[in-house]
Amino acid sequence: MTRFRILVRLFRAILLFGFAIKFSRCAGARSWKQAQGSTAYGSIVGSLINSKSYQKYIRPDIENGPVNVNVALSVTSLDKISDSDMVYTITFTLYQSWIDSRLNITKRFANLPLPQVLTMAGSFSDKIWVPDTYIVNSEKSFIHDVTSKNGLIQLDRQGTVTYVLRITSKVSCPMKLRKYPLDKQVCKFRLASWSFTDKDLKYNLNKKDSCDNEEGAVAGMEDLVLQMFTMDRCSVYLSSHSSALGNYSELVLEFKLKRNIFFFGLQTYIPSIFLVILSWVSFWINHTSVPARVCLGVTSMLAMTTLMVGVYSTGPRSISYVKAIDIYVCSCFILVFAALLQYILVHGYSRKAEKLKKTSSKHPITAVGDWEKTILLNANKEKCSANESKIDLHLRLNKKDSSIRKETFGKDMNLEQIKENDNLVEVWFRRAEKFDERCRWVFPLLFVVINVIYWCIYLNMAD
Repeated sequence: MTRFRILVRLFRAILLFGFAIKFSRCAGARSWKQAQGSTAYGSIVGSLINSKSYQKYIRPDIENGPVNVNVALSVTSLDKISDSDMVYTITFTLYQSWIDSRLNITKRFANLPLPQVLTMAGSFSDKIWVPDTYIVNSEKSFIHDVTSKNGLIQLDRQGTVTYVLRITSKVSCPMKLRKYPLDKQVCKFRLASWSFTDKDLKYNLNKKDSCDNEEGAVAGMEDLVLQMFTMDRCSVYLSSHSSALGNYSELVLEFKLKRNIFFFGLQTYIPSIFLVILSWVSFWINHTSVPARVCLGVTSMLAMTTLMVGVYSTGPRSISYVKAIDIYVCSCFILVFAALLQYILVHGYSRKAEKLKKTSSKHPITAVGDWEKTILLNANKEKCSANESKIDLHLRLNKKDSSIRKETFGKDMNLEQIKENDNLVEVWFRRAEKFDERCRWVFPLLFVVINVIYWCIYLNMAD
């Protein structure tokens, strides 16, 4: 029994050992084939680029006209649109494809079982000819390199090369800001060859000449979310530009941005309107309430000044001409200041009336002059006894107070002068009240007219 168990265990060990040897041979053969295939692919590509017939500094098919480079873009983000610096930042993936007959694998290695498309790292671009495409209106650009260079090259059997790069660029966009913030801006993104004129290289659109759908030459534009703008329209087309060396083929992506007015309405326009309306409250306050009206006018002025400083500090500052928002804010500031000046004029009327009122109070109505004495002395004799006491009283008061008034004012005032003085007090007070009443509708009407003219002009002004 013991011998039987030993034989069984020995038999199992022999079987396991045989299976292990067979499995290791299969795996080794497979890895050897893979290594042999990788080596074969590397040798084929190496033989193509290391041969004497291939020079990476010479463009393909130099004897057969210009090389056609098909271009497509996939835009990932469009942000940091700066009014002050007139730039924007764009992140995109650039696809370029062209035919290099010198890399045609089928002609030289037709019998080998090679893949239809061979994908290699972007560093392989240092060993073959690639278009020297650059961004014409770029200020600063870089190729992403985390965790490695974000690029690749695909090579098919017929020699078609596809070169892919992921790039972020800070691009210049000249802006016309006369209508700011009611403006629309047109920005361009331009690609061209640095060295080769259109006699050597021409750009073509890889797909349809549109950028508002996935089938277009520029994808991703319809999915962009912008902070201060809305994408109004975009287009992509081929163009050219001239230099001292000749004409250069160019691909242009053009997009129109419409600024969102809602933010500026909450930040600038609505507060300005409320401050102007607040300055009108002083027209309903009594003109004799000097502290209340002065405090309201000065507070409105300070608030409007603070608002203007905020507008100028956050808006574009690199331009020398007047913008639409400058005109509106300055108009509101002038109206607020005019309301303060209006009270200065009203207060002048009030002070004139107060001065006359004080003058009348220093000349009592009991004081009579020579003309009044004559009238009283020639009164009806039938009432002489009744009026005698009054005449004596007036004469005594006149005689007693005459010297004091003459020392103070130089001469007496008669009843007509006192009445005229009181009438002037009433006139000046009434002028102040009438001026306030007129300003209650003149200022709002003027503000409405200014708004109608402002919005009609700038909403219909051409961009």
